[in-house]
Amino acid sequence: MLSVSNLLCRHETGNERLRYGHTHKDAAGRAAQAAPSDAAPRPVVVWNITQACNLRCVHCYASALPGPAPGELTHAEGRALLEDVKAFNVPAVLFSGGEPLSRPDCLDLIAYARELGLNTTLSTNGILIDDKTADRLAELEMRYIGISLDGTEARHDKLRGLKGAYTSTLAAIDRCRKRGLKVGLRFTVHALNEMDMEAVFEICLKHDIQRLCVYHLASAGRGRGMKPVTLTAKQTRNVVDRIFATTRRYHKEGRPLEVLTVGNHTDAAYVIMHLAQEDAKLAEETRERLRGTGGNRSGCNISCVDPQGNVHYDQFSWHYTCGNVREKPFSKIWAEATDPRLAILRDRREFLPPKCKSCHFLDICNGNLRTRAESASGNWLGDDPSCYLTDEEIRTGILQQAASNTAAD
Repeated sequence: MLSVSNLLCRHETGNERLRYGHTHKDAAGRAAQAAPSDAAPRPVVVWNITQACNLRCVHCYASALPGPAPGELTHAEGRALLEDVKAFNVPAVLFSGGEPLSRPDCLDLIAYARELGLNTTLSTNGILIDDKTADRLAELEMRYIGISLDGTEARHDKLRGLKGAYTSTLAAIDRCRKRGLKVGLRFTVHALNEMDMEAVFEICLKHDIQRLCVYHLASAGRGRGMKPVTLTAKQTRNVVDRIFATTRRYHKEGRPLEVLTVGNHTDAAYVIMHLAQEDAKLAEETRERLRGTGGNRSGCNISCVDPQGNVHYDQFSWHYTCGNVREKPFSKIWAEATDPRLAILRDRREFLPPKCKSCHFLDICNGNLRTRAESASGNWLGDDPSCYLTDEEIRTGILQQAASNTAAD
């Protein structure tokens, strides 16, 4: 995740130290050096607890189903997974799906995670958050709830496959905010809804939403069928210009909103280039902060466990399995990294394509999203087509004036 509001507007939320540094330490903050496995990165674990979902979103990376998938982890197996990742000192567990709340024991699993002392977040479409569920989430002191919205009402309902979904989702957001729960709105942008982006900003303010995460579309799951409406490089650049401009305008108007982009590390390079046009020193200081993230962290500081216990190097890579928690604990799969892709991802630069190797911003991008590269060409170590920098920018880091003018148009 790239915090546009923090880097462009100095908006701070208290989690900047975690975002801009991936030092591998144990829970007490001591550098872990006792065994080789202790040097392994501790990832945020996205646990898709079920493939069942009450919606049929066109871009769903999990290819969610009307009901649970065969062989989903049992409650006991889920508790064991949580115990293992707690012992492994992961920074957080994100409960996702499908629709996680469609699993009957979802709140019980979250409660157990909280009992263990795990930082927990929830990714949901919100429709199942009635008053009782909202009360329970508040009792559990959920750190954060991410709720998806695809645009204005008609657009959202069409993309989600359910009339009335928009109204139900906003009602869920209001219930969570009424109880003091932090809510982030998740907006996956593509050619079918990019025209609604500024409206989504306004929805955040109207409903007291503290965070907006704009996701770049990943070609995974049902999202593979959306290639005809995937934004071109030029369109993506225009969208990012609009995100930057709108974020800055909101802060200047005294309406601060935390804004992040997700899934395209070209955005980090683009932030640096924009800042360099205004303040070279600030640009270099910001670049140094972003070096702490290391760019794309699939297989390092982000991981995924699917409903059947398969371990993946991020939530978009269900097509490739690094192991299964029924056969070996997650902590061992992640720490030993015997899977060839997982091993490469830990130090991938020499394996990346020439375009990435020669890039001025490799240290803050790290080759971008490998699943998107694989979907585009069949080569998981090929070029990610979502990179929107020009050849000159890749070589020198200079922002093209014609492109920077886009935000003012």
